[in-house]
Amino acid sequence: MNLRIITILVFCLPLFGYGQDQKAYRIGIDDRLQINFWQETATDLNSVVRVREDGKITLPVIGDITAAGLTTNELAREIVKQMAFYNPGISQATVVVLEYNSQSVVLTGAVNQPGKHSFEHIPNLLDVIREAGGAADSADLSKVTIVRQENGKAKVINVDLLKTIRDGDISSLPQIQAKDMIHIPRSSYGTIQQIGSGPTFRGKNIYFIYGAVGQPGVKDLGEDIDIVDAIASAGGTLESADLKNVRLVMKDVQYSSVLNFNLDNYSKSGRPARYTLKPEDTIIVPFRSSGNGWFSRISELVLPAVITTITTTIIVRELDNNAGE
Repeated sequence: MNLRIITILVFCLPLFGYGQDQKAYRIGIDDRLQINFWQETATDLNSVVRVREDGKITLPVIGDITAAGLTTNELAREIVKQMAFYNPGISQATVVVLEYNSQSVVLTGAVNQPGKHSFEHIPNLLDVIREAGGAADSADLSKVTIVRQENGKAKVINVDLLKTIRDGDISSLPQIQAKDMIHIPRSSYGTIQQIGSGPTFRGKNIYFIYGAVGQPGVKDLGEDIDIVDAIASAGGTLESADLKNVRLVMKDVQYSSVLNFNLDNYSKSGRPARYTLKPEDTIIVPFRSSGNGWFSRISELVLPAVITTITTTIIVRELDNNAGE
């Protein structure tokens, strides 16, 4: 029994180490590496180097050695192997990646920390933007573009990130690749505060809620309130509420924008992602279809159009006033 266990371990350990190397980060062009030797007599050989365009680095004694495409463990073994020809006392070395410059992307536009950002493993688009400090308040997330070089030509990928956030499904996002350039445009109408800087629209700290709720009307907007909190503050939903088709009218983009929320699905899976209300957002909780016909639901059917029309008129009037000044 003991012999069998020992035999299994002997054969499994090399495979385990191989699997680790396969999944480990592979060094790329322009990465910055720190190389240290464990032996006290070799500490003067410790180096910080950058991987050149030819994929090689230069070290004392052994000169040039290929680094690109290797894991840190593979490169360390190769360095020790070549050093041993000149100094047999060197038996161990460590390689650490200080900068993952080969795995970098560039963010431009309405992002809080534009510029080049490097990753050991490049995450999805949402996480890349989050690592760059998040999108600016004036960002138009419905028109994000990714510019990628393929076969010497620029390929442009358009992404409606606002729809992805609304749906709560990031699986449809394109995979970000090294050297991609991500651009987040600014809304041509600016932020809520920029649009509402004139006398007509002031972006009051309130929200509106109508439809199948206990206490519809105008409510004070507290700090960090999401759509679920807002409905609860309005007395919750009625039994006749259609939770699968809740709508929200925002004023922070051109001519307003309407988002659809499936709160029935949200209560079960936590999706879509949490949405924090902004000043003068309007929530519409529709009634489920019934035999009473469309007349009993006229306020629900007409109200969204009225709100959108009023919002559009206010924005256009404000812009006209500013132009006149």
